[in-house]
Amino acid sequence: MSCFSECNCECGKEGEEFDKIILSETNFDVTATQLAHSNMGWFCGFDDLRENHWPISKDDGVYLLWKKDDYCPVHGNFHSKALYVGKGRVKSRIYYHAKNKGFTEENLVYFTFLDVPNRKAKYIEQLLLDLYDFPINRAENKGKGTLCAYISQEEADFGS
Repeated sequence: MSCFSECNCECGKEGEEFDKIILSETNFDVTATQLAHSNMGWFCGFDDLRENHWPISKDDGVYLLWKKDDYCPVHGNFHSKALYVGKGRVKSRIYYHAKNKGFTEENLVYFTFLDVPNRKAKYIEQLLLDLYDFPINRAENKGKGTLCAYISQEEADFGS
């Protein structure tokens, strides 16, 4: 049973398609849950990101930008939808998006990331783009699904 009317996702079942495919095609040991909950932080515009001093990796990796939508009273978590997936030097890429993608102080944007070598990041990014529709991605965004995650109040407040 779906938790929210705007998508057919269920709490605790984030990215099942991704998990099945990456397990069958690679030995990366990466899951959608890790992508949605690792190294979480947030910002409201670029200045806010710089002032928060999140411990964002300067290494290569894959990252996601998220929008928190609603609250699931059954599971006590916030529903969030992935807006963007990217790869590269994580800190510089997240800073670039905060500064240049039109996010303002009214936009609370969450980010998550995993440090992985560039070749793995390319695969993970492409698989996500093939499966899910990311509203801010433009290139190679063929996916039709919605990647959702459910974050706790603690994650929403303090990151992970």
